[in-house]
Amino acid sequence: MKLFRVKKGVELASMLIYGSQIYRVDDTLKVLLKGVREREAVSLNLDNLVSKGEDQGWRITLPLDPPEVWGAGISYESARGRYSEDVKDKGRTIYDMVYDAERPEIFFKATASRCVGHLEPIRVRSDSSWTLPEAELGVVLSSSGKVLAYTIVDDVSARDIEAENPLYLPQSKIYLGCCAIGPLLVTPDEIDPYSLKIKLRILRGGREIYAGETSTSRMRRRIEEQVRYLTRDNPIPDGTVLTTGTGIVPGKEVALTHGDVVEIEVEGIGTQITPVVKGGPV
Repeated sequence: MKLFRVKKGVELASMLIYGSQIYRVDDTLKVLLKGVREREAVSLNLDNLVSKGEDQGWRITLPLDPPEVWGAGISYESARGRYSEDVKDKGRTIYDMVYDAERPEIFFKATASRCVGHLEPIRVRSDSSWTLPEAELGVVLSSSGKVLAYTIVDDVSARDIEAENPLYLPQSKIYLGCCAIGPLLVTPDEIDPYSLKIKLRILRGGREIYAGETSTSRMRRRIEEQVRYLTRDNPIPDGTVLTTGTGIVPGKEVALTHGDVVEIEVEGIGTQITPVVKGGPV
């Protein structure tokens, strides 16, 4: 089952893709928790929504409003030593230590008001000169920690702020427009989360300035382990999103700037496209 949401003015609607048909359904989260109870066929064109962002006045948006978004880090095989040249203290870094530790890195990332959807702008902090996208598999969870759906997440991060001092991690990770989710939610019966290709592209002036890819088969911190630590002594509400770490890390030479476009493709889920803006009001 695949789900997404659209809005027209102040009206918000949840949609279900079944075969080649689109149906209007109850609230997205209710469908994930309780199944489909009622559905009404609609004539929306999914290709128009995904490529143009709009069809018949409806505009694609966040597939759900997550009450909490959490992140996991240093979860791929490629993570060992990848930040060593960026941090001020050389030698064995905190990233190397977490890579080898029993306890994974889990951090708070965002609330719904800080998240954007497909074709909506992600942001570079006004005080950051080196912000990067982080292409990740996202997991929608119930309050019991059950996986309800998978999605695409961009864990946008101000790498210069994090590299300056690890205590600045919240400022690096949590700000307006720091997290993109969607466009689709896909239920667990449709994909194997450990065999998905993830691709990242950064476009500037229509020209590709970066392309990278990885596979969730290289995830050394399994999703079950991440969820177990996230929910340990930490109750979460239904609809919480966990972003499971990245195995693609662009360098400083492709730091995001105003006007860039980020594309993230996750096999079996789709492609998320977001323009980039720098600081200031929305």
